[in-house]
Amino acid sequence: MDEDNHSDKASDENEGEIAKVFYKVNNDSEELISGSRLHNVDEPAIIELGGQPQLGGLTIFTAAVFVVGEMAGSGVLALPSAMVAAGPMGFVMLLIGCLASGYCGVILGRSWTILRAKYPEYQHSVRDPYPTIGLKAVGKWGARAVSVCVNITLIGVCTVFLILAAQNISKLLTTHIHDVWFDQHSLRVWILICAAVLLPVSWLGTPKEFWGIAIGASLATALACLLICVCIGIDFPSNLQTVKQGPVTFLSFFSAFGTILFSFGGASTFPTIQTDMKQPSKFPMSVVWSYVGVLFMYLPVSILGFLAYGGDIKDNILLSVSHTSSHPRAIIVDIVLVLITTHLLFSFVIVLNPVSQYFEEFFNIPRRFGFKRCLLRTIIMALVLGIAELIPNFGPILSLIGGSTVTLLTFVFPCWFYLKIAKDLPLHTKAVLFELIFIGIVGGVASTYSAIDSIQKAFKL
Repeated sequence: MDEDNHSDKASDENEGEIAKVFYKVNNDSEELISGSRLHNVDEPAIIELGGQPQLGGLTIFTAAVFVVGEMAGSGVLALPSAMVAAGPMGFVMLLIGCLASGYCGVILGRSWTILRAKYPEYQHSVRDPYPTIGLKAVGKWGARAVSVCVNITLIGVCTVFLILAAQNISKLLTTHIHDVWFDQHSLRVWILICAAVLLPVSWLGTPKEFWGIAIGASLATALACLLICVCIGIDFPSNLQTVKQGPVTFLSFFSAFGTILFSFGGASTFPTIQTDMKQPSKFPMSVVWSYVGVLFMYLPVSILGFLAYGGDIKDNILLSVSHTSSHPRAIIVDIVLVLITTHLLFSFVIVLNPVSQYFEEFFNIPRRFGFKRCLLRTIIMALVLGIAELIPNFGPILSLIGGSTVTLLTFVFPCWFYLKIAKDLPLHTKAVLFELIFIGIVGGVASTYSAIDSIQKAFKL
């Protein structure tokens, strides 16, 4: 690659590289994140990929909506508690985590764009783009590592989404219809009902076939954030001096660090969404806009929760909101529960799709809608349902599995693969990538340690 025109202008500050990517993407530059150009025979210009844009694919906007719908949701409920656990530095970590994860999402998209330019067979729909990136970057073991991490993470996340949705529905019905009793048996029944409702939707082929679901998930989360802020505003103390913040310990700080990284951990589905775009090379722009949207959801709820509740905040911000059946606030909380449940059900379909496409490719199932596709996806749904029924309290176990695999998929693998795929990167870009790999490893270790501690406390080991 020819980078003579740009490498001498590079900033010596590594932090500037992260901000630089957002400027370049928003200006629709033909340059790589490193400031390099691809205009020789081996690596042609990547903005137009040697082929016509896909007809009927996702636009920049709809791809961004998919990212928001897949990523936002659980972070809205968990981040306020994480901010209290980390203290004021938590907000600094939140911003850094957003920038770092967004940067990794952009370079993951760039890696796929480079491969599409170099290998014509990837210019059409590919069912397993992330493992393919790993294959071309570091070999077969890279593809296997990505596949294992992606499938473990997404199946685990889908299981938790299913459990949480069933819990919310059962709780709402228990409150308003007294004939419905809430215990483990009724929870398992609602898990089964939710899975049965979601099954036909899971048969849809690729994200471009259910873009309406992504819009529904994003709108539900945005409205839920607004209503949560209203509820916190009602509880907001007249004197902030009366709000006592809890102590910040080593364990609480790094537990919050892991929560922040997990809240921005959506990279496992990024290549699948990018593949379904009309112009996949424009995906970095979708990443930028989606992260801006997610940050605008996360920040207000986190700041208000931190200031209003302090050390008394619960892990789930909704549990901290004052809630009496005779107060209008109760209606707002019920609406939030409905919206969050809507998000969980919609996101379930989005998150499960890459797993389905991977196994369809593995078993060589035709791309068209048919019996084999429906059968395989029914089996996958049955697997998720079985785990949810077996372990209806899946939170601590998911933290152990998802905490480690999510950080690998979101921070470690994108940077490492980009180092291998985009040759001759300038030194400052390599430094940023290695720093992000380090952050991802630390975050993964911290999340895993925190999960083990939570499991020990939950089971009194």
